[in-house]
Amino acid sequence: MVKEIYKERIKVLTELWSRILEDQNLTREDVIKLLKESYEEKGIKPIRGFKAEDLYEKELISLYVVGKDGLGLFEEYKDLFNRLFSFEITYDEALNLILENKPFEAYEKLDKDKGNVAKTLRLIFTETIFSFKPEELLFKALRNLNNTNLDELKHTAISFSRFYTAFKLAEGIAERSIKDRISLEAMKKAIAINIGISYPLPKPKYISLIATEVFNINQRVLKRIFS
Repeated sequence: MVKEIYKERIKVLTELWSRILEDQNLTREDVIKLLKESYEEKGIKPIRGFKAEDLYEKELISLYVVGKDGLGLFEEYKDLFNRLFSFEITYDEALNLILENKPFEAYEKLDKDKGNVAKTLRLIFTETIFSFKPEELLFKALRNLNNTNLDELKHTAISFSRFYTAFKLAEGIAERSIKDRISLEAMKKAIAINIGISYPLPKPKYISLIATEVFNINQRVLKRIFS
């Protein structure tokens, strides 16, 4: 079941798919523009960590996930997906290789680009927060990357684990399941255990950034939790 906190976001993405299907001449750039306009109209902010570049292009992963996993459109509109979401399809294919414990093949498919590896992880991350896939798949992908002897893949797994932890803590604050420092620290440790790799846990500044920029959490609430 989709969490309440994401229902409006998924509704906006679903409505945007209606517009895409009505006008199949839209370009990728058109879709990015429509996505930005739709989010701004509803006061929804794109998913992000520290980096603020190309936020709406990255958010196309959310649109892709809703179309493929949520609405089941991929088989019927394969040509449309190939035209608008060719990058996301590549991330999806690379993800399958990572989950099959073929990280080096995935890295080749992603042009040996760390940024593309992070976007591949963002895809399975989005599938999990939207409740389309179990979290364990994300954890498995992170472990499989971390278990390689390639620094680029290990570093990406470590960096994404820290982002994921910060994001889930910000989500918990937004849902009010985290109300104080004690519950925050307990959840932080639980997430780290579930992921199962060694990585630096996120500092309050990182959690606060996501809580503010993604979930619109008031600074007073954050100060109370972190005090």
